Amino acid sequence: MATVAQNFEQTHPRVIESKLRPAPVPEQYAARPRLERLIARLIDRQRVILVTAAAGSGKTTAVAAALRRSKRPAAWLTVDRPDQAAGRLITYLEASLERQRGTSLDVASSALAAGIPHGEAAGLLAESIGSAADQPVVIVLDELERLAEAADAWNVVEAVLRYAPTGTCLILISRRDIPSRLCRLPSPAAVAVLTDADLAFTPEEARRALARLGRRNVEVDTAVESTAGWVTGVLFESWRTAEHVVGQGGETDPLYDYLSAQILGQIDPDQAEFLIATSLFDEVTVPRAEALGFADAGARFAALRPLHLPVSWSADGLIARCHTYFREYLFAQLERRGPAAIRPLVHAYGRRLSIEGHYEEATEELLRADALDEALRAAERAIVPVVDRLDLGVAERWLQALAGREPGAGSPLAIAELMIALARDDIRTGVAVADRLAALGERQALAHSSGRAALLMVWCYLHVGRLEDVDAVLEAVEPGMPQVTMRYARDALFGSGERGAPVAPDPAPPPPIGALVNTVQYTLGRLREASDRESTDWARTIEAPWRAAVLRARGLTEQALHLFEEARGRGTATPTMLIFAGPEVLMDAGRWEDARDLLREGRALAEVTGSLAYQGMCWVLEAKLNLRWRRDTAAARRALAQPGCVSACNAFRFIAEVADTWHGLALLLDGEDEGAREHLRRATDGMLAGDRMLELPTAAIYLAEAQSRTGGEDAADAAADVAVGAADRQGSNHILLQALADFPAVAARRLDAESGADSRWHEIGRALMAQSGAIGAALSTTVELVEFGRRAILVNGDEVKPRIAKSYELLSFLAARPTDRAQREELLEALFGERRTDSVRAYLRQAIHQLREALPEGTLIVEGGTVKLSDDAGLSSESGILEQRLAKAARLQGADRLSLTLEALAIYDRGEYLPGPRGTWGDERQQHLSELAAEARYQAAVLSFGEGRYDHAARLTDQVLRADPYREAAWRLSMRIAQAQGDEDGVLRAYQGCEAALADLRAVPAASTRQLLEKLRR
Repeated sequence: MATVAQNFEQTHPRVIESKLRPAPVPEQYAARPRLERLIARLIDRQRVILVTAAAGSGKTTAVAAALRRSKRPAAWLTVDRPDQAAGRLITYLEASLERQRGTSLDVASSALAAGIPHGEAAGLLAESIGSAADQPVVIVLDELERLAEAADAWNVVEAVLRYAPTGTCLILISRRDIPSRLCRLPSPAAVAVLTDADLAFTPEEARRALARLGRRNVEVDTAVESTAGWVTGVLFESWRTAEHVVGQGGETDPLYDYLSAQILGQIDPDQAEFLIATSLFDEVTVPRAEALGFADAGARFAALRPLHLPVSWSADGLIARCHTYFREYLFAQLERRGPAAIRPLVHAYGRRLSIEGHYEEATEELLRADALDEALRAAERAIVPVVDRLDLGVAERWLQALAGREPGAGSPLAIAELMIALARDDIRTGVAVADRLAALGERQALAHSSGRAALLMVWCYLHVGRLEDVDAVLEAVEPGMPQVTMRYARDALFGSGERGAPVAPDPAPPPPIGALVNTVQYTLGRLREASDRESTDWARTIEAPWRAAVLRARGLTEQALHLFEEARGRGTATPTMLIFAGPEVLMDAGRWEDARDLLREGRALAEVTGSLAYQGMCWVLEAKLNLRWRRDTAAARRALAQPGCVSACNAFRFIAEVADTWHGLALLLDGEDEGAREHLRRATDGMLAGDRMLELPTAAIYLAEAQSRTGGEDAADAAADVAVGAADRQGSNHILLQALADFPAVAARRLDAESGADSRWHEIGRALMAQSGAIGAALSTTVELVEFGRRAILVNGDEVKPRIAKSYELLSFLAARPTDRAQREELLEALFGERRTDSVRAYLRQAIHQLREALPEGTLIVEGGTVKLSDDAGLSSESGILEQRLAKAARLQGADRLSLTLEALAIYDRGEYLPGPRGTWGDERQQHLSELAAEARYQAAVLSFGEGRYDHAARLTDQVLRADPYREAAWRLSMRIAQAQGDEDGVLRAYQGCEAALADLRAVPAASTRQLLEKLRR
């Protein structure tokens, strides 16, 4: 039986080792201490060194020599044209760093296999380098001009520049300037630039170099002057700068003239042919030359070795590496012969690459040679890693070229087709691939041999509701995590409870299984489990749509909105994000128009993807938008009656249940209570049977309202309790509170039935009271009002100071109002109480004037008797942020709620609200905020107690009781904390403290408090 690792193993393609070795310093190299010291000094001081100069200027040799002087560990990568594929470039970068470190990193390759965008995968790789204070690493990227205009590849280089640890030095070597529009460099202070002028030979350096060649009769000063420091033929690594080159290539280039006449023209034609033919390889060995048809390759090597050529040789003379410019010249001569003439040579070259395990390069060359059968075999070895790193264009080009060749059963080409389809959310194509395999009789064999392929086919079939095909594929899958995962998804989306609740795979699986699991966890409303599975940065990225959806459903709206906008801004938002997660995130953020526009875009995308589930959910979300935004029941009913929605409801139970929920709300709003009850009962029963918790709080709250309206009070209470139970399963109050906001009477009725004072419903009631309208993300602000501990107004971060103290209280009053406006009479009453004298009115006018002068022009508007803030004022106040955070915290549960509550309390604890003289409104506002903070502190104490943080809970409880000694619930909590800490005397002391405090009010502890004392002291 195949193991999970075998089914989902991600292997690196073999790399060309020569690309990872620093260029050898030529035997005839004349040391250039000036230049070597300069580069070595820059390596120790600068983050980035740009070495940009003409071909043959000695860039590579100078850097290699300087690194020997520097002694710093270096990772070297010589870029080639195929590295324009960003995934390949990252793979080689990782291999280079692994070679330098001597250990496996497996960071970028894992990220690429998980579908992470190339730039982010490169950033993860750069961050993994570490920062050793004694010997930080140097990264050298040579021949970067070969990346040309490949934006994705330059994005990889930029990510490495941005995320490499402090102390890392990056040396970028190129014949061209780094394209700033494609690759942003660090600040100028962090970048050193070496150009032609820096690399140019001084007369003394040229004299030493020529002397090593035995050429002592050259007029060195004249040669240096006439070539601007590039001495013709010196080490065959110098030539003229761009302005000295006559043409663009071929024999019009003076260097090509020189190479043709003085090198190839001076050697035997057979030797020249050998050099031209073997220029296909960057490093030429005897076996490689023999593979190209040169049976006497060893003898040819021996004959070429003594010649004065621009070639570097290994110590044993068995490996030759042409200088870059010389090799390009040789290769140009080869290409001039035309594709037909060189096809046999290219064929042999591709075959040799395949033998060496370089399957990706082999595929390209064999396709160029029209050797399709061999290209097919090489592509089958290379295509899955290519797709894993998201070089989809490369894989699609191969598939198109090989379309006439039918791969065998279980071919990786079919897996790649499915992977590409899912990467693009192209469900229609994925289904077509699976159906084609079924028609050929190969689907079951592929599902049996590859758990990944089976999962991808099941995923596509789930999207279109083809349950029979899902089951057919599942029959062929061997037992194991892939099979468990697929059955889990099937039962979650289609199940009616007859087989029990879906059981999630355990332990947490890797992508692509993990992505499917998190999709299903979200659909089931298992929000806590879905979130916990995302343990790494790259896993969070591949599952971004579902992560955003989970964050939204948990009430973490700002985080979800940030994830959505970040993905959309960088162009990595998938159709899943735009169709499914995005609209709900925007709705919860109160951005209704944006949600409407995205839904329109999403409907078109859903049609393109071919996903029946997405098409149905678009209409369901349309109904939700119309009901939550404008209470437009007619529009909601029209959306739910659309054929695409009806078809999806017939295919998917989870969609039918959500559609019934919103249909039920529409009927409730229209007063059709009996019909609403039937829809909502069906939705609730189906969700309970299928263990689908996501919208169960919504459906059950609406059902409670419908039951109450139709006389079923007991049934209404039961439905309300179902809603709370579902919220507890989710680990969040967010969806529950959204539904209660539609019908707060459900909570009021349920509270009336509670006998105790510390019930779950009391907590929900307090959370509901903390909400203040639309649940959304805070505006980015330009004006900030500091209110706790001091009074201050900040405009774009800089403090402004109105001359009248009352201006601060005036701005605080406007910031606290829902409409950001007030009538003058309201301001007089709020800020001055009963006083209405002419001097008071004049003082108010001055306070308004001084505030308007302090704020940006147009921020404060006075029209007639109204004072208001402009619509785009972007005002935030500390007290407003406090209220907003506490409202958000109330939608959460557990540690999330505790963390956000403590963040909010940190604002309140900065000091007194608007310290100094205040008007009536200011005193009332201070009292309101004090009560709000006391309640929040009590809730934080309860949450800390629940988390087992007893000392923290005790400190918070003491603070609550110092502020409000009559809060009996806090005394009960103090008793529980003492008991949990094993302090029996502390239990009694807390009870006695409660008695003493209440005695001031001529009251005694409640029966529930006395009962708790008896219970805890048993």
